[in-house]
Amino acid sequence: MVEMFRRNLVVKVVSFLFAILFWLFVLNEGMPDKLIPEQTLTIPLVASGLDQDMVVMTQLPLVRVRLQGINPSANIKDIYAQIDLSNGVPGEGTYVIKVNTPPGTNVVDVQPASIKLTLDTVQEKTVPVQVVISGNPANNYQVGNPIVRPSAVNVRGPSSTLGTLDKVIVEISVTGANQTIQLSRPVSFRDKEGKPIFGPSPSLDILSSYPSSVDVIVPVMAKELSSKMVPLKVTSQGAPAPGMELRSLVPSPASVQVVGTREALQGFDSVSLGPVDISNLADDKTFQIPTNQVTLPTGVSFLNGTTLSVIAQISPGPVQKSISGVAIQIRNIGKDLEIEEPIPPMEIVIEGLSDILKDITADQIQLWVDASAQKAGSYSGVNVFWQLPPGVTMPTTPQVDYSLKADLKEGAV
Repeated sequence: MVEMFRRNLVVKVVSFLFAILFWLFVLNEGMPDKLIPEQTLTIPLVASGLDQDMVVMTQLPLVRVRLQGINPSANIKDIYAQIDLSNGVPGEGTYVIKVNTPPGTNVVDVQPASIKLTLDTVQEKTVPVQVVISGNPANNYQVGNPIVRPSAVNVRGPSSTLGTLDKVIVEISVTGANQTIQLSRPVSFRDKEGKPIFGPSPSLDILSSYPSSVDVIVPVMAKELSSKMVPLKVTSQGAPAPGMELRSLVPSPASVQVVGTREALQGFDSVSLGPVDISNLADDKTFQIPTNQVTLPTGVSFLNGTTLSVIAQISPGPVQKSISGVAIQIRNIGKDLEIEEPIPPMEIVIEGLSDILKDITADQIQLWVDASAQKAGSYSGVNVFWQLPPGVTMPTTPQVDYSLKADLKEGAV
């Protein structure tokens, strides 16, 4: 029996060890997220309670924690470090790190126990969009001035970063292009040295823009051609609905880029759109203007992708209202004169928007005539001066009659 036990002893021992290791491996695989009763872990640090108008400008580190009395059924995902930023203020501050653990688990040591963080307020800022063109077009072609819409975006981010941000960038390649390029591109954020702006971690974006992308047109034309920006002019025909008026006609864009020979562009200073028909309009309306319906000089054309529109802004027109019982003063009567009979209150007509006129009363209106340099006698058809509330006009000038006579009391003195 001893000989049988000793035979291939090394092989048997090695096999036994492998069996134990395999059993431990299978046991561990069956409990992938379980913790042993005592262990030192590296866990993530998370921030809570931070006001939505503030941002953390410091990268949060990993935390090493030693635990005892861990429940064998605990899940490693339930253990993490946390800092409370509900009372955080802008600037640098020290915050205590607390460890979240399952019930019955003791935290023996935490490294670090606290951390210095820099907090910043979140603000918004409108900045222009700059198009950066790279590459060269095809032979015998050239690149004109790019057009970007919108020309500015609203950027949201930390105040310290926004203070140095003066533009956002859109990158366009024209390599090998032989026709105008029209596309939509996301904006990117660069510092004054042209380097990307990141947050505390390179993977964290601390800046956002609205809109996040813009439309860009890059003119690519033959070298013998030129481009030129010219304003749009708009005319209208017809009349709005009764009680309404045309407040303004707004072309979009305000100016447009055209292409042509230098001779054709010489003296060409504007593009005329319209007339647009505003007959019976009671609300604002946008008119889309096809480019093929716009007359351009021979040899001049719009860039590919050019769109034209006109916004007719319609608002309530002025109405008239009669106001009775408005008193009239005589001002600047000579010291030896007096009015023979007071001028009776009169009825006048005022004009303005209905929302303004509805609350106007007679005591808000001042009427007077100027008797400077006048002598005793009768005066007829004298123009009345007035002072009216803001937004109110008088379509006609009232006239009055009155007489001046010598002031007997003044003469007796």
